[in-house]
Order: sequence, then C-alpha cells, then structure tokens
Amino acid sequence: MKIIKFGGTSLQTPTLINNAIEIIKSYQDKVVVIISAIGRKGFPYSTDTLIDLLKGSYLSNKEMDRYLSIGETYASLILSNELNKRHINSYSASYREVGFTCDKSYQKGEIVSYQKDKIKQLINKYQVLVIPGFISKSNEGEVITLGRGTSDYSVVLLGKILEQNEVILFKDVDGIYPTIQYPLTKLKNYQNLSYEESLALCNISYEVINKKAILEAREQNIKLIIKNFILNDKQTIISSISSERKVLGFNLINNQYLIATFLQNEVKKELDIIFKKNHIFIKNYEIYDDYLAFSFNKSQSLLIRQIILSVYFKDMIN
Repeated sequence: MKIIKFGGTSLQTPTLINNAIEIIKSYQDKVVVIISAIGRKGFPYSTDTLIDLLKGSYLSNKEMDRYLSIGETYASLILSNELNKRHINSYSASYREVGFTCDKSYQKGEIVSYQKDKIKQLINKYQVLVIPGFISKSNEGEVITLGRGTSDYSVVLLGKILEQNEVILFKDVDGIYPTIQYPLTKLKNYQNLSYEESLALCNISYEVINKKAILEAREQNIKLIIKNFILNDKQTIISSISSERKVLGFNLINNQYLIATFLQNEVKKELDIIFKKNHIFIKNYEIYDDYLAFSFNKSQSLLIRQIILSVYFKDMIN
C-alpha cells in the first residue's frame, strides 16, 4: 500500500491531473491519496479564494467550516472521476466515511478518535481511495476543519492508522531548501532532515511541511518523503536521520533575520566577526531554543543573505 498526498497546485490544469494519474498508476499496490483544494488564490475552489469570497462573513464558525470544506471535497471528487474515466477503480470517501472524529474546535479541530476498520474496508473495495485532506467531523457528524495546511497532517494520521512507515507528499518543490529561493541564487535541496531540524525550520516560519504533521510523524516514526509532482530524482526525506549541519536555514521576516540552528551562541559569535569585517551593524540578537534572530539596517539585507549563504551553504549553491 502507498499513502500519498497531492498539494493544491498539482491538479490545477488538465495536464497536471494527467501527471498525477500517471504517478498513481506507477504504484503496483493499492493507493490512498489525500488531496488539498485545487490551486492557490484565484482558483475557484481554493481555500484562499473561498475565504476572500466571504470577507466580512456573517456565517457562524460551524457554517464556515462547512463552507471551507468545499475545496477539498471538490478536488477529491474531480480526481476520483478522472481515475474512473481511465478505468482505474477509484472512490472518493466523504469526511463521514473516513471516520476521523474531532473535538468541536471549528477551523482548528483536534482528532480525538478514528475508526481503523472503517477505512480498511474502503481500501479493500477499491484500487485507489481518494480522501479530502483537512476535514474531519464532530461526534454529531458536523464538518470540522483541522486548520490551514493540515492536509499534510491528514496524511500522517492515515500513515499511523494504516501502520505504514512512510508517506509521500507531492508538492511544487523538489524538497526542502535552506531558505526561500530567489532567482539569482539556485540552491540544492536537502536529501535528509531530522524531525527536529524540520521543526526548527517551521519555527522560523519556513514551513514547507505542516508542523503538526512533523510532530505526529516523529511520534510515530513515519518517514515524510517530499517530492515534486513534476517528477525528477530529487527529494527530501524527513526522518530520524540528521543533515548534520550547523545552520539549517534562514528566513527574513519584518526586517529581522531568523536563523535555524541548535548552536545559537557559536553561530552568533561567528556572524559577529564576519559582520564587523563587512561593516554590518546588528541592532540586537534574540536567542531561542532552536534559532536566533537579529535586526539590521534594511539596506544591507541582500549582503547579509549572501554572507549567510557563502559561509554556511556554499556546498548547496548550484
């Protein structure tokens, strides 16, 4: 059995839908597919589009969750339809059939129970089972959404329930990089990251994978394999295996650099020396459990970026 997830951009054109189907067909086993809402802001049923359409909404939280579930439900039905059109025995399960039950925290539901037998019965009946991510239900059967980006979390939960040691997440990137890429700096992706290293990247708001998904995967020792839906030989595996790098990544937010590292004081001392040589004045440092942050003169932002890349990621620059 394979458990895979397609991000929203992976189904936003007929060509990409065909590509997703070819990926599914490449597996000889039964396949469970978790799907996000199709496309990003501007696409008819993307989550951001749905939110924009109801700005200043007068809906209750209960009604809003029912509304937000439309995107994933639509995407799962579209994919299942296309699979069956190609004579691949597929079924799109509803949030009730999947059997996840949440507390009543609308738009940030926490799973409190699940029915393993229920989902196994569905898998036994079909070659491909398509499941809308991000959606669960209350004890009363009402829709509860799990929070933004939690389709990744849905994948890991299914991996746990179905006793799998890995899940595959197809996204619009080749894996995880040390930072957001810019056109002038082409970087290599990580081959391996530990759960702790991935969480450190999340803590600097560089969240390629949902944080709840990583926490659950760590607890269950499930490998997260991140691949591009435009297939190539690149991927990042999140597991217990570390990248063994001093600095894991960095991000720029509100005129502040955030640097993911478990050696904060050592990295701070190194940067202090280098910045002084380059006449860069740091206003203040803040040290946290798995990253450090500092403010700077805005005009020196690109210079600081290039220094961090050349000092800590020279081997990852293509």
